[in-house]
Amino acid sequence: MIRHIGVVVVFLLVIPLSKGFSQRIYAAKGIAKVRLEEHLSREETRDIARQQAQHTAIEILFGSYISKDAFVDVKDGNSEVTIKSASELKGEWLKTTKEEFREESRKIKDEYGSRNEIWIICEVEGKVREIVEPVIGFTFASLNCPDTRCETTDFENGESFYLKFKSPVDGYLSIYLVNSEQAFQVLPYQEMPSEYKNNVPVVADKEYIFFESNPTSKYFDGFAYYLTDELYLETDEKQEFYKIYVLFSQKPFAKPILDSTQEVEGEYAIPKLLRKRNFDVWVQDNRIFSTDFYYKTMNVRVRK
Repeated sequence: MIRHIGVVVVFLLVIPLSKGFSQRIYAAKGIAKVRLEEHLSREETRDIARQQAQHTAIEILFGSYISKDAFVDVKDGNSEVTIKSASELKGEWLKTTKEEFREESRKIKDEYGSRNEIWIICEVEGKVREIVEPVIGFTFASLNCPDTRCETTDFENGESFYLKFKSPVDGYLSIYLVNSEQAFQVLPYQEMPSEYKNNVPVVADKEYIFFESNPTSKYFDGFAYYLTDELYLETDEKQEFYKIYVLFSQKPFAKPILDSTQEVEGEYAIPKLLRKRNFDVWVQDNRIFSTDFYYKTMNVRVRK
């Protein structure tokens, strides 16, 4: 059985914000309503509502290249989110200045009788900018083994985490793993020399698999492959969600202020980190002041 998630976009406001930049930045406001499906958590549904509110605000202001509805397919217990991607829009969401969620209950009657539906409503305000040149289309995926056939976004507690990456152009890369409270810098690796402390260089059209300690993964001059950080995803909850942030630029960019690596036990350690709130501000400020700074995200789930 396949079901489509309900999405309703109900409001938009855009006004010019600043004439001081080479590209005008606009203030935008949008609201989206998304039905809570039984196979999706509230956090996943909130993410969908947030993205749809942002993307619809951008599309109404600047338009898009491809028209596509936002929905979730649920088949055999698995869900797949389809939302207009940033690369299909003619504008980009730079910074969220206000975000509010609320829920509403609706009583529905169908052939199976009466039932209640929960809809999550997201209201966002933020800053947007028109895209005036093609976006760099780098790709990435999360893996549970160092093989491209091991793509997954669902991990068991304590399972290994790898990430494959490929870019059409040379550039600089950094990766963060973010939960509800903290952002962990997982690339550059902890033992890398100071020249790599902000980000690592990547070569066009080369496929990388990160977090694999193997001679085949010797990607960086002056850094021994056996010092590569190997990642394991763990949780104390029944399930926990992380968001992967993949940050890329054709020019070097400075990292945010980070707390030091913390040793837990034996050979295990917690990567350098900062508060999620400070990380969000750092990412958004980079997007506003640099048209060459790109990021993409992906949600992963860890189950106990």
